[in-house]
Amino acid sequence: MNETCPCCGVGLEPEPGFYQGAMFVSYAFAVAVILIVGLLLYYLGDPSEWVYIGIVVAVTFLLSPLNYRYSRVLYLTFFGGLKYNPGLSQPK
Repeated sequence: MNETCPCCGVGLEPEPGFYQGAMFVSYAFAVAVILIVGLLLYYLGDPSEWVYIGIVVAVTFLLSPLNYRYSRVLYLTFFGGLKYNPGLSQPK
């Protein structure tokens, strides 16, 4: 990862508590996935508890890379103080 943005020069090194804060967002994403998959399984046929567990674990595992990336992006967007400026997207 670059230390600064090549286009605008903003520092990309997060503060020490950044990853701890992003873990809370990641936890919220994981709970949302578990609830959505659980409710879908319930309304689509109400399978046994082992099917619930297997499918929920599999979907959570498969979505973990997206969860990892977007929890950090969301946390940085809301709490990191960075704003998107389309005029700065052109390389200097």
